[in-house]
Amino acid sequence: MLSLWERLELLRADVVIVGGGVVGLWTALECCRRYPQRSTLVLERSTIPCGASTRNAGFATIGTVGEATAHAELVGDAAVVGLMVERWLGLQQWRREFGDASLGFEAVGGYELVFEGEEHLRGAVERWNELLREAFGGTVFHDRPELLAQWRWRPEGLRSIIANPYDGALNTGKALKALQQRALQAGATIWTGAKVELIEPDSEGIVVRLWDAGVQRQLELRAKAVAVCANAWIPQLVPEVADIQPARGQVLLTVPVQNPPFPTGTYHFCQGYYYFRWVGQRLLFGGGRHLALQEETTYELGLNPVLQQHLESLLKTRLLGRRVDIENRWSGVMGMRPEKLPRVERVGERIVVGFGCNGMGLALAPRIAEQVAGLVGACLVDG
Repeated sequence: MLSLWERLELLRADVVIVGGGVVGLWTALECCRRYPQRSTLVLERSTIPCGASTRNAGFATIGTVGEATAHAELVGDAAVVGLMVERWLGLQQWRREFGDASLGFEAVGGYELVFEGEEHLRGAVERWNELLREAFGGTVFHDRPELLAQWRWRPEGLRSIIANPYDGALNTGKALKALQQRALQAGATIWTGAKVELIEPDSEGIVVRLWDAGVQRQLELRAKAVAVCANAWIPQLVPEVADIQPARGQVLLTVPVQNPPFPTGTYHFCQGYYYFRWVGQRLLFGGGRHLALQEETTYELGLNPVLQQHLESLLKTRLLGRRVDIENRWSGVMGMRPEKLPRVERVGERIVVGFGCNGMGLALAPRIAEQVAGLVGACLVDG
């Protein structure tokens, strides 16, 4: 029941990208620019990307001393330094491509709260500055206990604040819209509501089988190369990649808060497991996943009542000093690897995997996309 035109034109593409979030769209943009004579098609299973691309907290961050210290114990200093540099370069790429106004970007800086028992983080500031100084061309982190004087209400046990000028905040809805429009302008085609069920090489290239929910049917696409940028869902489509797991993050947003007790900025504490920022007069607060790792290793977009209650409690005891009403709650599904490092590689002759998230996909997306597009090009040449 397919027309001639559907078979010849619509169900064929040189490059198919699975996943219409930030990594997939940046990859589409890169492929269109590098291979302008090739057709590029993006397949997104939802009407709106429903992983972490549109359901995050809007942090544009390179990371914190606490996160870096813990991560280095797992993978070593060099890998962490490289990752932080890549995040910074990725954020700069976003800003150069679109401009701050289109992204809703605010250069508010980043701040890590240091509580009693975490004084070792203050001692680690200079170590990380030395490791990062050459790449950043200056001092990255500053131990600034004097900033506590700006807090009208100080949580018990707060000892210092580690600041960095490289972090900011952005409106991820604006960022995704700008990226979608730029990819379309560059020549990409974007299909939403196209859930990919199978990716299978054959003698002529790649068969991509998807479910067309609009008319309840399966469709088969023909492609010369496929880039799988589906974040936590990658292992479902490429079984050879089994080290990526879903990681759900809980977020809440308060009603407007009168007389905010601390300044604007992007804030973290507890190795980055908690994060908060002002969105206008509302306070966005998320995290706590480390307290329920098993429950939050899920693909379900749902709320965890225990963690949501925990976040509300911390709002009162550590952030605001008083109870406030909650206006909105949501969750987003990230992808995590055990070593928390990106994975970009060619799997087979014509399939490329592009994963760079681990909670930092927004910053890393442009950098991951460049690598994926390079590997896609090799697939096209070999094909």
